[in-house]
Amino acid sequence: MTLAKGFPRRTLKGDREIYRIHRSDLDVWWLSCDGTARFDPVGTELGACYLAERPLGAWVEVFRKQMMLAEAEVQGRSLLSVRLGRNLKLADLTSRRALQFGVTASLGADQDYAASQAFAVEAVKSGFDGLRYLVRHDPAQKLYGLAVFAPAGAATTSAQWPPGRDEPIPDDLGDEASRLFGYRVMPTP
Repeated sequence: MTLAKGFPRRTLKGDREIYRIHRSDLDVWWLSCDGTARFDPVGTELGACYLAERPLGAWVEVFRKQMMLAEAEVQGRSLLSVRLGRNLKLADLTSRRALQFGVTASLGADQDYAASQAFAVEAVKSGFDGLRYLVRHDPAQKLYGLAVFAPAGAATTSAQWPPGRDEPIPDDLGDEASRLFGYRVMPTP
């Protein structure tokens, strides 16, 4: 079954800056397809690259419930800020109208990824470029994540995957995560 015509969609404008936190020693662009991440479109030739609309959303997506972080863990990662340069058609799981299609908040929050991965497969089949969802570990539900679909594996920097600005995670992002969520970065002795 493909998603019914009329499923809520949102256009991610190509000039909108979006964010991704990744391990500094690995490729900036990775598209997961092995079923270890929530919206992996398992069984298709595509993978999902996970980003967020705000740097804080990327932080929460990466560090989740790990509230005490070793300084080395944070310093071993980088924050990518990028504009993709092309508009993407996203299935909008944050729209209230998604309920009429059977979508509830549990799709983006359940511990079992089977339903969310099946939904991702249907989104791919229906021609969506990705998904917009609520970041699971934000109890206030004010941070939005993005799962962008493209061929699985590492993607090289190109017109489709621009280099963006890739830099160490700024201290002020850690400070914001601490103030709003209670994360603590423990200095290296």
